[in-house]
Amino acid sequence: MSNPHQYIALVTSLPHLGVLFTRKEVPISQFRLKQRLGVLSPGHQKHLREMVEVTAWAGVAKYDSDASVISRAREVIADLAEYPDLQHLVAARMETRTLIAALRRRREGQETAGRISEWGYGRWLAFIKDNWMDPGFGLSHFLPWIAEADRFMRSGDHIAMERLALTEVMRELDHYGNHHEFDFEAVAIYVLRWVIVERWSRYNEADARERLQVLLEDALHANDTHTTHPASMSETPLPSEGAYS
Repeated sequence: MSNPHQYIALVTSLPHLGVLFTRKEVPISQFRLKQRLGVLSPGHQKHLREMVEVTAWAGVAKYDSDASVISRAREVIADLAEYPDLQHLVAARMETRTLIAALRRRREGQETAGRISEWGYGRWLAFIKDNWMDPGFGLSHFLPWIAEADRFMRSGDHIAMERLALTEVMRELDHYGNHHEFDFEAVAIYVLRWVIVERWSRYNEADARERLQVLLEDALHANDTHTTHPASMSETPLPSEGAYS
């Protein structure tokens, strides 16, 4: 697909995704989205699959080590040589993933960054290693969200943590999306946004199920003082356990 008019037709056929966290449902299903993306060239479809593979949790989950994810991300970034903005977006997602992984490791009691090159990616590895005990890894002056994420993670506020991380990702996507309208980059950025909106819609469903279960357990408990509440009332992993699209 190289005709500019074809890109105009494709982009204008994709419904507006709205502001993150304001929709209960995605405005286009995965099936319909795949149908419309079928007009892309095989090369562009391959690029899209690779980008989603290394940035979405469902794609990353199939790898058995951080090193494997990092290696694959480097391959994908190299394949996107014709699209520097998309290269930057994939790299930025890997850096955000690294920062969150560092927060989690520190919360779990790891006293140093260890061999960070084996589990981390990007520009901030030296900052993280040299400022391991600083809440923002020495980066708070231009990445203030890190220290805030640390507070949410330590307090166990998983939903707030997820919202913060996804907001940061969307900020990056919006920045580059402003530079592209009717080209492959615009389509790719739309797809990456869609993945996030779809992911959050599933969290809302899981959260609603959990709240319902809590109400049911409370009702049962009111009638039976011997009822013991389970440690977890949802089989759906908390957002922090599936971080981060």
